[in-house]
Amino acid sequence: MPTLTRSLVFICAVLLLISTYVVTSTRSTLAQAQQPAQTVEQVRKNIQVIKGLPDAELVNLMNFVASSLGVRCEHCHVTDGKDPQTGFTKWIWESDDKPEKNTARRMMRMVMSTNASNKADFRDNAVTCFTCHRGQLRPAGLPPMPLAKSGHEADPNEAPTTSRAPVPSVEQILATYVEAVGGSAVAATKTMVMKGKREASQNRIWPTEITWSGSDRFRLVTTTPQNLVTQIVNGENGWALAGPNLRTLGPKDIADNKRSWTELFGVIKVKDLTGFRSGGATKIDNRDVFIVEKTTDAKTERYYFDAQTGLLVRKNTIGSTVLIPLPDQIDFLDYRDVDGVKVPFTIRYSGIDTFNSWTRTFTEIKRNVTVDDSVFAKPVVAEKKIDDLFEFGSATPSGLRDCFDTRSQGGVPTSRDLPWAILFHAFSVKRRSPLRSLLPQASLWS
Repeated sequence: MPTLTRSLVFICAVLLLISTYVVTSTRSTLAQAQQPAQTVEQVRKNIQVIKGLPDAELVNLMNFVASSLGVRCEHCHVTDGKDPQTGFTKWIWESDDKPEKNTARRMMRMVMSTNASNKADFRDNAVTCFTCHRGQLRPAGLPPMPLAKSGHEADPNEAPTTSRAPVPSVEQILATYVEAVGGSAVAATKTMVMKGKREASQNRIWPTEITWSGSDRFRLVTTTPQNLVTQIVNGENGWALAGPNLRTLGPKDIADNKRSWTELFGVIKVKDLTGFRSGGATKIDNRDVFIVEKTTDAKTERYYFDAQTGLLVRKNTIGSTVLIPLPDQIDFLDYRDVDGVKVPFTIRYSGIDTFNSWTRTFTEIKRNVTVDDSVFAKPVVAEKKIDDLFEFGSATPSGLRDCFDTRSQGGVPTSRDLPWAILFHAFSVKRRSPLRSLLPQASLWS
C-alpha cells in the first residue's frame, strides 16, 4: 500500500475511533467543560433563523435536514472549488446565491412556528423536515393510487387485532430486567474481556478488544490498518494513545467514558429509572416491547425492554435544539449466556451522521477472567507538546478531504473526536501548515 494511502487510512481511523464513548453525549464538546458553548451566530456569518443553536450542534442539525430531503450540502450551499494548499472544498457558507437556501429558511421558520403554536398536539412528536419530506425533495401531498386500503372497507390482508398483556410498572420492568441478565450473578461479575470487530461506513472494519474491571477501569484497543489505538480509564485518570501519540484525558472526558462505557458494555446497562414513566408498549422486529421514558427540556430518553425476555433491546435519545429534535439510538442484539449472565454480542449505534454510526460484533466474551492491573496503567510513551504536533508540510494531500470535511464544517469538534493534534502528527515534517487555521478558536488544550 502506498505511503500516502496508508497515512490517510490511519487518519480516518484515528478520527472516528473514540466515537465509542460519546454515544450518551453526542452533543457535548471538549470546549464546554472550560467555557460556555458558542452559538452559531457568534461563530458564523449570516445566520438568520437558528440563532441560539450551539455551534457544535450545527453539523448534526444540517445532516438531519439533508437526509430528510434526500439532498447533500451543495443543494443549498455555494462552493468555490478546492483550496490548493489543503485540497478541501472551499465552502462559502454565508452566501445566499442559491435560492434553495432562502427556501430552506422559510421552511425552518414554518417548522418552528408550527411547533410553537401547537405545543399540546406536538408535545411528544414534534414536526420536523422529515414529517413531510420523508427523504424526498418534494413532499408527497396525496396517497398513491390505487389506494392500499379504504376508510370503510376491511383490508383482507390485515392481521386480526390481538389484545396485549397489561404494561407493568417501571419498577417491575427494571426488576425483571435485572433478573433477566443474571440476577445475583451480576453483582459477582468483576471483570469482562470482549473481543470482536467494529464496522462502520466506507468499509471501516477494525478488530477491537474491550476490557473492564469493576465500575471505573476500562480499556479499549482497536487495530486500524496503520496502528493500534488505545483508550484507558483508570479511576480518575485516563489516556488516549494512537501509535506514539499520547493524550491525557480531562475530568469531563473521563466522566463521559465511564457513563457511556458502562451503558454500552456493562452487564447492567440501566440501573436507575428515577423520574421515568411508562411509555406503553410497541413492537420491535415483530416482538412486543415495553417502553419507559423520561423527558426534560434538554432531551427525551426511552428504553425498550423485550416483553417476553425482559432484556433491554434499545435505547433512544432525542436531544432538543432550537429547530428540530436530533435522535440517536443504541440497539442491543444477539444476547447469549456468558457464565451465568446475559450479554449482547452485537451492539449497534445509529447517529444522525452515518459516518459516526457503527456496529460492534463480538466473537468472544469472557467473564471473571484474571486481568492484571498493568492493563489499566498509563502507557509508557513520551508525551509531545501541542506545538510540536503541528509541525508538518504546507502541502496537505487532498485525500484528507474525505476525513476532514465534516469536521471543518462543524466548528468545535465534539468529544467523539480524538485530539486533532494526533491526526496532524501523521504528516509531521518541519514546516507549519495552514491546516492549523482549521482549528476552532476555543482553547481545547489548556
